[in-house]
Amino acid sequence: MNSFEKLNQVPKWIYLSISYIVILAAAYVVFIAIIDKFEALSEASLGHFKEAYDGNIALTTQQASDSLSADQKNILLRKVAIIEQNKLHHLDIVKKLYKNNYALLTLFPFLSAITAIIAFLIVQKGWNLSGPYLKNYFILFTTLTALVGIYPEVYQQEEGIEKNLGNYLEYEKIQKNVFSYSLTAPLFNKETIEFDHFIDRINMQEKQLSNIIFKVQKKSVSKSIFELEEN
Repeated sequence: MNSFEKLNQVPKWIYLSISYIVILAAAYVVFIAIIDKFEALSEASLGHFKEAYDGNIALTTQQASDSLSADQKNILLRKVAIIEQNKLHHLDIVKKLYKNNYALLTLFPFLSAITAIIAFLIVQKGWNLSGPYLKNYFILFTTLTALVGIYPEVYQQEEGIEKNLGNYLEYEKIQKNVFSYSLTAPLFNKETIEFDHFIDRINMQEKQLSNIIFKVQKKSVSKSIFELEEN
């Protein structure tokens, strides 16, 4: 018995299992590669925000208003440090949501194209006349395409990105106000504001910003499942 005949005796489910593992591994590698590419781009594009923050800290430290005492200057510096942590918290969520959304949206058309090609081949032959490999690959790629397409909606990634980015920009605005007041105190936007009143105003603005966590839309899950069943 030659090696070719031995290979023919291997059960088909073993070949299918191996091919499933290879396909899933390839999809995972591509997914990670897309995420790595996005992270490299985001680091390059967001680097100037860190430079701007460091520059404002140096400016506040060196050229703070003479009307502020040393303790008041330290309070402002601590305040901008706390705001920076809150900014980075929301920015980190935005980056995590956006990179996953970016990777999934990049994969979706390729998976859809492969699924369409397999479906076309099955239509030409008919389901009953199609081989087991074609049927199994159709089920696999249909499942992957559905999951990749549904995932962003289920976890409301776009809404999470929008809300957390909005909070980030609001914290950025508050932080700039603190930097501005440190240079012009007791004046702020042509108003005379005492230090304690200014801090109270900043604290109030911070309280109005709520933390945005990851959300799951249960309705979209059931809706998407029923749509798949109907199709």
